[in-house]
Amino acid sequence: MNHPQTAPHSGMPSPVGMPTGYPGTGHRAAGPVRRPGLVVAMLAVTVLSALSGALSALVVYIGGKDLADENVRNAVDSDPTAVGLSAGTDSADIKQLSGTMWDSVVTEWQSTMSARATIAMVFAVAVLLLALGARKGAVWARVLLTIVVLLSAAFPHALVLRDAAPTGLYSASLGAILLGLVAVVLAWLPPVGRYKKALQGR
Repeated sequence: MNHPQTAPHSGMPSPVGMPTGYPGTGHRAAGPVRRPGLVVAMLAVTVLSALSGALSALVVYIGGKDLADENVRNAVDSDPTAVGLSAGTDSADIKQLSGTMWDSVVTEWQSTMSARATIAMVFAVAVLLLALGARKGAVWARVLLTIVVLLSAAFPHALVLRDAAPTGLYSASLGAILLGLVAVVLAWLPPVGRYKKALQGR
């Protein structure tokens, strides 16, 4: 007697209503975790903060002694002691300074500005590197990013704002501070932490 032949089934059928994935398990295969928009925004703002910090340094390097001269003249009207002049010095007093004395003040201030610019550039590079670690929500990267942003905001950028810097330098440093603080806030919002956990659970 011949019996009807049926094609063999591969694996066990999934129960009705259960997702399919791996044969016979009823579990869906793990797919890629989509990066939340908040994480993308955090990365964008962090990069912009770093670029603003780097721009402030480049402004100093390119401006050179002329920028230092302009900065000293602005500072004389707001806080002459910030650039090494005696309190109460005003713009009219500058005319009474000899060329050599004025040149000495400007040269010394240019050295100070260059040192700050170098520190700003180092911090900018550090922020960019930490952004790479923070793109997956790594806690260590977010902690270090917070520390570096706060340090760069306090020094040198806050000093640049205090010392009546020319408009271009002032704007770049202000942008580095504000964008950096926004990046820190975004880095610690809950969606970033959930994204990190989702990546770990894949």
